[in-house]
Amino acid sequence: MKLIDVHNHALFGVDDGAKTIEESISMIDQAIKNNIEELILTPHFNKRNKSIDIVEENFNTLKELIKDKPIKIYLGREMRFYELEKKPIYYTMNATKYVLVEFDPIASSPIEEVCYSLMVRGYKPIVAHIERYHYLTASDYNRIKKYAEFQVNADAVLGISSMRKDYKISKYLLKHKIADYVGSDAHDTTKRKNNLLKAYKRIKRKYGNQYADYLFCENAKKITENPTV
Repeated sequence: MKLIDVHNHALFGVDDGAKTIEESISMIDQAIKNNIEELILTPHFNKRNKSIDIVEENFNTLKELIKDKPIKIYLGREMRFYELEKKPIYYTMNATKYVLVEFDPIASSPIEEVCYSLMVRGYKPIVAHIERYHYLTASDYNRIKKYAEFQVNADAVLGISSMRKDYKISKYLLKHKIADYVGSDAHDTTKRKNNLLKAYKRIKRKYGNQYADYLFCENAKKITENPTV
């Protein structure tokens, strides 16, 4: 099964992910070893890279360098919820209406309100690594699902994320088939490396082929197969 990674920080020089072109290429090679054939690069949107120019320039440079590798890359962003003002959002996933949104893992964040606001404005929010928001309850998930999709990190699925509770929450989301994507959220090739293939195999074994294929490939095609790009 060829996989799609919807959350990855392999774009060099723009956030806390890859620092150099060489590191970007190493992360791309690691993704290929994880059977990933399509990779959405999702650098954080922050004050350092507020200009779209440097992100697009680095993306185009990387895309040219890896053109002979068996993988396709696309440009997205990971947007912090407080940066989503009431104006057009230009930093979406592969120029679609999908927006990957990160919330505060410690202080309770207005996740439902933000997702609803995005939906009524015509966007399709994806809540990034939703297992990190420990303050959410089962009823919260049910309400937020009306307006957004949920992305879970591979390391949480495997029980190797920094917080043990991430694993428990990811198990609940997968058991009830609430999650919509699994992403690597890889930042490097060592401490926060790409473990997408291991997560896929575990979910396939525990929850079945159909749901695993949906989480790791089928659902993400609506982003990567954007006909306007």
